[in-house]
Amino acid sequence: MASTSIPEPPAQRRRNWLDLPPELTATILRRLGAIEILENAQKVCTTWRNLCKDPAMWSTVDMRNAGDLGYASVDLVKMAMHAVDRSCGQLVDINIEHFGGDDLLKHIGNR
Repeated sequence: MASTSIPEPPAQRRRNWLDLPPELTATILRRLGAIEILENAQKVCTTWRNLCKDPAMWSTVDMRNAGDLGYASVDLVKMAMHAVDRSCGQLVDINIEHFGGDDLLKHIGNR
């Protein structure tokens, strides 16, 4: 009786996210939002950290907080100030709904 062999699947090619063009990676990172970038994405690797430092990434900052993120208001204010600082004067739009106060607004205005 002849044995039938089952063909092996082609070797799966592993994707290296670092091979993506920097512009594409930046576009993907922008979709995460400011909190996710500051808390997670910039800690992945040096390439992502450098992209996250680019002031162009911070021209629009959305930090809406409906209270379900698990961050204290003070943490969000510090993160918002950091995001504003990273914009290096290129901030065009910011959403700080449900947190922040006069100090944060003054910081935004001064930058």
